[in-house]
Amino acid sequence: MKTKLFLIVMMIIATTCGIKAQNDSIALTTGPQIDSNSEDHPGGWDFSLPFMNSNREKEQANNYKLLENGRNRAPYPHCTSFQFGFISGVDEAPGVNIDMGQSFELELRNLVAFSSRLSSHSFFSLGFGLSWRNYRMTGHNQFLLNDDGTINVAPYPTGANPKFSRIHTFSLVVPVQIHFGLGRSWYLSFGPELYFNTYASLKTRYSLNGESQKIEANRLHRNKVTYGLMCDITYSRLGVYFKYSPCNVMQTEFGPKFKSITAGVRLAF
Repeated sequence: MKTKLFLIVMMIIATTCGIKAQNDSIALTTGPQIDSNSEDHPGGWDFSLPFMNSNREKEQANNYKLLENGRNRAPYPHCTSFQFGFISGVDEAPGVNIDMGQSFELELRNLVAFSSRLSSHSFFSLGFGLSWRNYRMTGHNQFLLNDDGTINVAPYPTGANPKFSRIHTFSLVVPVQIHFGLGRSWYLSFGPELYFNTYASLKTRYSLNGESQKIEANRLHRNKVTYGLMCDITYSRLGVYFKYSPCNVMQTEFGPKFKSITAGVRLAF
C-alpha cells in the first residue's frame, strides 16, 4: 500500500512538472530557425510524458526537413517504452538454476524523461521507470526460507511434483542513456541504470500426495540498490534490448548468490 501511494504522489509531481516544462519548451521553440551552431551545440532540455509530447511530435515531423551544412537532423528518439524480456541466471550459487524460459521482467521505462540533443544525431536522456522481475526455478530445487530470514536452496520434499519456486522483485529504475540516430528511424541506445529495489517476495508451488502446496513469504532481504548495463536497437517504435545486471539479487548474508542477463523486446510510445 505504501508503494502504491508513493507512486501516485510521484506521478502527480511529474505531471505538474511536465505541464510547466512543456510550456517552457514551447516558449523556447517559438523563435527564429536554428543556425549551424545550434545544430552542434543545441543546449536546453526537453521533458516528456507518455502521450503528452505534442511539441516533440512537431519536431519529429519537421527535423528531417531542416538542412544544416548539407546534413539532416535526426528527430528525438522515443525514450518512453514498455519492455518485456526473458531472464537467465549468471554466476549462480550451487543449486540455483534460473530458468530463462520461465523467468521474465516487465518494465515501464522512462515514464518521466528528460532529454537533450548532443549533436545532429546523438542524444542524452535521464528517466524514471518501474520494473517487475520474476526469477524462477523449475527444476528439483526450491528457494527455502528459514526462520532466521535467510534463504537457501534445497530439494523439494520426497515424492513432490515441483511446479516452480521464484523470487519476485519490484524496483524503481533510473536509466541514463546515450542515443545515436543511425538513419531511416533506426536508433542505437546504451547506458547504465540504477535500481531502487523496494520489495521482494518468494513463492513456491508443488503438489504432494495429490494435494497442491503453496509457500509464500514477503519482505525478503534483497539488495536495496543495484545497477545494470543496457543496450537496445530500435526501428521507429519497435526494438530489441539486452541487459546485464552484475549485482546479486539477494544480500549475500541472507540468500544464495545469482546475477542475471535479460534479452527482450521494447515498444516505444
